[in-house]
Amino acid sequence: MRTNERLRQALSTLLQQQSLKQISVQKLTQKAQITRGTFYLHYKDKLDFLEQTEQQVIDEWFATAKTTTLTPQGEPITGFALGPALRYVDEHHQILLVLLHPQFTQFQPRLLQRFERELLAFGRQLPAPAGDDPPVDIQAAYLATAFTGLVHHWLNDNRRYRPEFLARTFCQLLAPETTPLATWFAPVGIDSPVNAEKA
Repeated sequence: MRTNERLRQALSTLLQQQSLKQISVQKLTQKAQITRGTFYLHYKDKLDFLEQTEQQVIDEWFATAKTTTLTPQGEPITGFALGPALRYVDEHHQILLVLLHPQFTQFQPRLLQRFERELLAFGRQLPAPAGDDPPVDIQAAYLATAFTGLVHHWLNDNRRYRPEFLARTFCQLLAPETTPLATWFAPVGIDSPVNAEKA
């Protein structure tokens, strides 16, 4: 297991008993069963570890979900595969629950900014919007907030629904005819028949 994975698990476990301020590098390394020297080979201090972890989780999530879809004109375009994205959340639910907690003040804004940036880049690849389409920046903000809010709700609800069911449900809620950027969320990896709730 990677050093960062061990530290993520240690952080998740420690935060069940203590606040972030009470968790020291020594407590983290003891719980992760690594030396402080190993910690300092990778990170300057606890803040650096937290910032790198936040960015790594976001980057891993987006890399997992990256897919190529086609525009209405048949041109390849990068999208966000909902099935793999929500399976990533399911597999990494502990660290995501930790990072979405209010004591991590930078994670949610960073995550929203990344979603909005990716959606806006996607929008630049689409045909020119019709005159009555909502402005692209409003579409991006709406979709980013809707998806991250749904993920946060799902995590807080103990991931009651299967990732594939949640992906299908999110697709049903999207309205590409009025929100063209919604096509960035690709219904990829959700083909298998699925029961709604986990067994």
